[in-house]
Amino acid sequence: MSALQVFAYEGSEVRTVLVDGEPWFVGADVTAILGYANGRDALSSIPDRMRNTVALADGKRGNPNRVIVSEPGVYRLVMRSSLPAAERFQDWLAEDVLPQIRKTGRFDAAPAPAPAKEITAAAGPVPYRDQAEILAILRPALPEPYATATAKVILARAMGERPELDSSETPLYAATFLAEKGHKAKTVAKFQSGFGARVSNAFFKRHGRRPEKIAGPAGSRIDKVAVYTEDDRPLLEEVYAGMADLIAAFEHGGQIALSA
Repeated sequence: MSALQVFAYEGSEVRTVLVDGEPWFVGADVTAILGYANGRDALSSIPDRMRNTVALADGKRGNPNRVIVSEPGVYRLVMRSSLPAAERFQDWLAEDVLPQIRKTGRFDAAPAPAPAKEITAAAGPVPYRDQAEILAILRPALPEPYATATAKVILARAMGERPELDSSETPLYAATFLAEKGHKAKTVAKFQSGFGARVSNAFFKRHGRRPEKIAGPAGSRIDKVAVYTEDDRPLLEEVYAGMADLIAAFEHGGQIALSA
C-alpha cells in the first residue's frame, strides 16, 4: 500500500491510497461529501471485494483503522446518493483526481490496454460484467421509465459522454430540487419530507394518482422517495413558491413547523 495522498474537493478532504497499483478512497470522506446520513451503513452495503479496512497514518487522533473503498465502490456510492452534487463529484474524480494520480507517477504502472470486451470510460475501462452488475442492481428498484433512463445514464457515462434524456424520462426528486435551489444539506434534510408531501398531494390533485416511488439511498432515513420527471418541474416550482418564505426563515434562524 502506498503513502496517503490527499485531494481537496469543495472545502473537503478526499484521502486516497494505492493498493496493488489501484486507487482506493477513504470511505468516510466519500460518504460525507455525498450527503449520506449514516455513512457506516452506506459503506456496509458495498460488496466485500470493493471495501477493506486498513490502518492509515493520517495524523488524526483515535483509532487509525479506516474503511477504504475501491473505484467501483465509490461509483456505487455515487449512484445511490440523492444529492445533485453526486454527478459533479464523479466528474471530479474522473477528470481531475485519477489523471493526477497517473501523472504524478503514484499510480504505479500505466494502465494495461483494455480487453476487447470493455468500454473505455473517462475514469478507465469499465468491464461489461461490472456494467451488467450495476444495471441488475438498479433496475428492479426503479419504475420502468426510470430504469430505461438509468441505463442510458450509466452507458453514456461509461462512454465518457453526457447522457441525453427526454424531459419525460429524466428523474427529478424533491431533495434534488431543493439542493438545486442552493439550499445547504441541513435545510434540505429539514424540508425534504414536508416539501415532498406537499408536492405529492399537488401531484395527486392534478393527475388523480400518487407519483412513483423507489427505494431511498443507502444510509438515508427515508425508506421510499417519490420520483418525478422534468415535466413535473413546474408543479414543484409552484409548491416551492408557497414555502419559500418558510425556508428562508429557517435558514435565518427561525423555528419552523411544517405540515403537508
